[in-house]
Amino acid sequence: MGIGTTTPRGDLDINTPLTNIYGLVLPTNASPTNIQNPQGESIAFGTMMYDSSANCIRYYEKNIQNDVSEARWSNCLLTDRENPPSIDYIAVPPAFTGNYTQNVAMTSANTFRVAITNISFTTVTISLARTDLILAGIEGIEVSAVSPTTVTLTPGQVQLLTYTLTGTPTNCGPLIGTWKKLNLQYTASTTVKPNITYTCASGTWGNTVSPEYRLNGLVPGESYTGTYTIPYTGSDASSCDLPAETITRDGLTLSYPGGPVSSTGTITYTLTGTYTGSESQAQATFVTASGCQIYLGPSSSCKDILTKLPGTPDGVYRIDVDQQGTTYGTLSAQCDMTTDGGGWTMVLNYLHLGGTNPAVSIRTTLPVIGNSTLGGNEAGNETFWGHVNRALQTALRPSEYRFYGITNGHNRVIHFKTAHTGSITKFTTGVGNASGLQNSFTPLDGHTGILPAAANTFFNSSANLELTFHPFYFSPTPVATNLWSISASSRWEVDDAPSNASRSTLHRVWVR
Repeated sequence: MGIGTTTPRGDLDINTPLTNIYGLVLPTNASPTNIQNPQGESIAFGTMMYDSSANCIRYYEKNIQNDVSEARWSNCLLTDRENPPSIDYIAVPPAFTGNYTQNVAMTSANTFRVAITNISFTTVTISLARTDLILAGIEGIEVSAVSPTTVTLTPGQVQLLTYTLTGTPTNCGPLIGTWKKLNLQYTASTTVKPNITYTCASGTWGNTVSPEYRLNGLVPGESYTGTYTIPYTGSDASSCDLPAETITRDGLTLSYPGGPVSSTGTITYTLTGTYTGSESQAQATFVTASGCQIYLGPSSSCKDILTKLPGTPDGVYRIDVDQQGTTYGTLSAQCDMTTDGGGWTMVLNYLHLGGTNPAVSIRTTLPVIGNSTLGGNEAGNETFWGHVNRALQTALRPSEYRFYGITNGHNRVIHFKTAHTGSITKFTTGVGNASGLQNSFTPLDGHTGILPAAANTFFNSSANLELTFHPFYFSPTPVATNLWSISASSRWEVDDAPSNASRSTLHRVWVR
């Protein structure tokens, strides 16, 4: 048959031989069920129509499945000019980003992510909409935007799609996201946690960890077990479970199996594994999904050791003053566990030989005791000699200072402690001076010194020399007679004033 031609080809020919400007208009209807055969018979197989409701072309087909013939209208043809077979999705874990907690509003961190890739050999342009993602399971959250909204992909190119989530979840449990585009579908889920408040500061290992670690920290190659408990309050969703959680650090693993919550209670993490950190580090810090920091390592001071392990004898132990090892790492500390109840950490140690005038050493580590006999000479020794800087003193959080000093120039002994606020501020920050110390101290065993009771002058010394450069002394007119001096103006003095370095001296300062 031909239209407008006397020499039709062997097919439907509606164009003139030279113009080819006419198109074919198919029967149009809102539903294929309205199409009829004008002869009154069944619709002929191969009949085509334009479905105006679905905006597509359909044909009447004989569909054979499982040896059963079924006449029906086909699915839409060429429904999407974006060539669906040319696009595939790539899961991007985690699909849901950010934290999800009941009654806590979404932030910019809360998104759903999936990637698409062009698996064809031609460039493809895709339009995206927030309605591509359907959320289920949780009320109060919606998809507010997608980025990008349009993307052109060359063959093999991958594009990350990010759907922004807004709102406030009003219940807890599984949040399910189903992403649909073209003929693709991807489903992922996360858990909206019950809204509970953790009392992180009250978390504790108790005495559960084995082997013992609080004196000298974790040992590389050693296997550890134990449990850590954190209390919580505030849940009004007892039907919801907390999700399981696993945290690994330096070969050690903390795990929580998940489980139901109530209005108050505790959750317990189990410790397993073999420590793979360094000997100098000797600690591990875990951060839970709720933000609690769980520290496993040496104690923070000699006082902390004695509190956790009563009866610990005098000695050198490892401590971690900031309990994370980030600033100072673990330090060897000289601990006096007996004097005045014990728990003293030594911060200054100078055993000086008379007739010498060595320089002081300002340390970022703690000195320990080598020798306590007058006449010894530990000058310059990296282990024994020196005093810690103000920053490390501050990190030890001292509430008391203890001074001890002897000299071969006389038999008096300086030995006292003080909690004088002005003096502690001076020693840790350099602000002010030690005035008032003379009226705020407690003599300890063996104290026979004139200082500090007679002190009437308090030097404003240079940075980090607050404990060495005449912090307190007695100065009747016209000259000072009793000083605490460590290489201050070339003077080494303990409750006397030779005004030089001629005498052997021993100065020590402790904090608690």
